[in-house]
Amino acid sequence: MPAGRRIALSGAKYTDCRMNEKISDMAGINERNEESQAVLRMIANALEEHENWLQRWHRAVVCGTEPDREIVSDQAKFLGPFGSWLALNDNDGLLDQPVFSELGAAHTDMHEFGRLLALRAVDGKPIPPEDYEAFITKVNPFNSVARRIRDAFQQATTQLDPLTGIHNRQTMMLELELERERALRTGTPLCIVLADIDHFKAVNDTHGHAAGDAVLRAVAGSYLSHLRPYDSIYRYGGEEFLLSLPNADEDTAFKVVERLREALGREEIAVNGSDRLSVTSSFGLCMVEDERSIKQTIEQADQALYAAKRNGRNRSVIWRPGLELDS
Repeated sequence: MPAGRRIALSGAKYTDCRMNEKISDMAGINERNEESQAVLRMIANALEEHENWLQRWHRAVVCGTEPDREIVSDQAKFLGPFGSWLALNDNDGLLDQPVFSELGAAHTDMHEFGRLLALRAVDGKPIPPEDYEAFITKVNPFNSVARRIRDAFQQATTQLDPLTGIHNRQTMMLELELERERALRTGTPLCIVLADIDHFKAVNDTHGHAAGDAVLRAVAGSYLSHLRPYDSIYRYGGEEFLLSLPNADEDTAFKVVERLREALGREEIAVNGSDRLSVTSSFGLCMVEDERSIKQTIEQADQALYAAKRNGRNRSVIWRPGLELDS
C-alpha cells in the first residue's frame, strides 16, 4: 500500500491501513485491520459506558444515593473498561496519535472533576452552579472527540476489503480520478493495471473456498510487498485486483508488474494446514491519456488482461490500439 494516506480527525491524524510505511506481508495488514476494528468497538463502547457513568453520577449527586467507586475513587478513570484499555494500550503505535491524547486528557479531566463534585455532594455540601457548568464543559469534549474518532474509524474500515485488508472499490474511482488529474496537470505518466489470478476457480473447486480465501490473502500480500511505496492497490472483485502506478511510463510499469508476476510464481501458499499451492497471475496494463477517461482506461486494461489470458496466462500485456480486435 502506498505511503502517507491519513484520516483527518479535526486536525489530528490517524493513519489507516494504507499506512505511512509499506506493509510487507498480509499478517501485518490483517493484524492492523483487526486493531482498527477493535478500536472502533472500544470507542463505540466507551460512548455507551460514558453515558451510563454520567447517569450514575447525576443519580448520586442529585438524589443523594451512595456513589460507586467509578465515581469517587482517586483511580476512577482507570476502573471502567475504556479507562483501563486506554492505560494498557498507551504505548501502542495505533494510539500514538494526538487525537487519542486529546481523548485521554478529556477522560481524565472529566473523571477527576466529577469525583471532586461527587465527594462534595456526599459531604452534604451544595454544588455551586458555576462548578456544575464547568463539569458539563468537561463532559462535552470527551463526547465530541470520541465521536470524531468513531466516525473516522467507521469510514476507514468500510473502505477496506475484509478478506485481504486492502482497499475495496468504494473510493477507488475517486482516488483514480484524482491521480489522473494530477498526472495530466504535472505531465507525469500514470499506468492502470488489472491483475487476475490464473485458474482461481480450480483452486476453489479442488481445495475448497477456505483455500481460495487463503490464496487471495497471499496474493494480495505478495503484490503489496513488491509494489513501490507510492503505488495503490484495490480489490477489484473476485480474484481481480486493480493497481495504480503513478510516475511510471510503459517501461517502468511493465518492470514493476513483471516483478510482481515473477515473485508470486516463486511463492508457495499454505492452504488447509499442510498443503502448499503455487499460483500465477496475468496482468493487463494501460497508460492514462488525456483523451480517455479512467473508466475507458480500465476497460482497455481489461482488454489487455484478456489478451494475456488468451495467450497462455502468467504473462503481462500492454494495451495497444486494435488489441480488442485480435483473435
